Amino acid sequence: MTTNNPGPLLPGEVEVSGARGGDVSGDIDGMPTMSDVTPAPVVPGRAAEILEMAREFRAALDEVPGALYQLGEEGLSDLMTHLMGVHVRAAQVATVVVAEAHIRGEVNTSVSASGVQWITAHAVEAGTMVEPRDAKTMAVVAEAYGDRRNAVVADAVREGRCTLAVARAALSNTDKVAPVLPGASRDELLGHFLHLDPALGSRGVSALTRMIIAQYAPDTLSAQDAKLEAVETLSWFTTPTGMTRLTAELAPASAAVMKSAILALSAPQPVPCDEHPSVTVADERTPGKRRADALTELITAAAKVLAGDASPTGAAATALVTMDLDVLTEGVGHGQVVATGDVLDAGAARRLACDAQVIPIVLGARSEPLDVGRKERLVTKGLRTAVITRDHGCTFPGCDRPPGMCEVHHVNPWWAGGETCLINSAMLCAFHHHLVHRLGLLAAVTAAGVCWDLTPDRMPTRDAA
Repeated sequence: MTTNNPGPLLPGEVEVSGARGGDVSGDIDGMPTMSDVTPAPVVPGRAAEILEMAREFRAALDEVPGALYQLGEEGLSDLMTHLMGVHVRAAQVATVVVAEAHIRGEVNTSVSASGVQWITAHAVEAGTMVEPRDAKTMAVVAEAYGDRRNAVVADAVREGRCTLAVARAALSNTDKVAPVLPGASRDELLGHFLHLDPALGSRGVSALTRMIIAQYAPDTLSAQDAKLEAVETLSWFTTPTGMTRLTAELAPASAAVMKSAILALSAPQPVPCDEHPSVTVADERTPGKRRADALTELITAAAKVLAGDASPTGAAATALVTMDLDVLTEGVGHGQVVATGDVLDAGAARRLACDAQVIPIVLGARSEPLDVGRKERLVTKGLRTAVITRDHGCTFPGCDRPPGMCEVHHVNPWWAGGETCLINSAMLCAFHHHLVHRLGLLAAVTAAGVCWDLTPDRMPTRDAA
């Protein structure tokens, strides 16, 4: 399958000749293609009934907005749960349908020049639209679906065990990891990626890929990042609304410094009330607006220094980087920026140690923080650093708020005898911090992480002693 603007081939993609892709039968470089999969014959069964049910369900969806007032809070929540399940599952099933259409030759005999166009055409026919990125992901995974080498991915998509974004990321990153893990089969690598925590998503697959390469082939990662640094770009243009849009492509080390600096300045800040200056109100800026303000503040401060109107103070940026001591002393291994999750090769970590205020954090066998900075008694700042290192952000189930938007919560409250220590601390965003106290929730904390018990009124209310 080809598109009007083909990119690098992913596992399962094949290039074929002709404006429409021609016949995809046969092997490419000896590898199996979708023609190796025998189309299932059309036989009597429930398919016609299912198709009619799909039509009725689509019509029912159009009635939902006008009927919401008839549902109570429990019904509304239940409906949302089902709709989200349908949203994800529909994309998976649609991808299986596209794969079947390829196998039967339906795409090649249509008026569409590619699988992406075939998907888009059907969306238009349904009176809706599909994002080009989503259509591309669906098309790529659908074509890989018909390759025998990708049976693990095909099974996961068909059975609803992974999102399409994760499936595509697994396909793309498996070939990157394979050279450094020659003893692992393709099925093992694909399966490993697909069994990651679903909350990590496709970004988790990419981060794991960098970590594997950094561990088993650090020179390869350093060489790759050096090439990326050589082609970094920054551009801007004026949109029709009069705004200026910045577009930057940065190597991991540069991106880590920039993101760490912006995150440090973009947390919500209470502001004085116009009518009563002594009273503060919540920061109503959107996350995007806060990040834009932080970037402007950083650039303004730097411009004043360059113009001689201000003196530089502090370090270039502050970053918490988890790493082994060998990374800094011998340049062996890799580091990971806590606030952003960026995986840095040893060379990048050492450069950051020169250019930024890097707080190296030594980790134990289960990734628990054993030592923060110098070997000294943990104080308030050191304790927060240790909690950030372990929790990476809000620990409440399903929340993805970063450390800069979180507070350190005493799991066993101070007034109930709880100590100010790592084993009694958990990161919570402001919303969930209030929720935990309002519902009286309790968590189990170990050196490796935090697990919340969502049963109300478990939080101690007095000193057990």
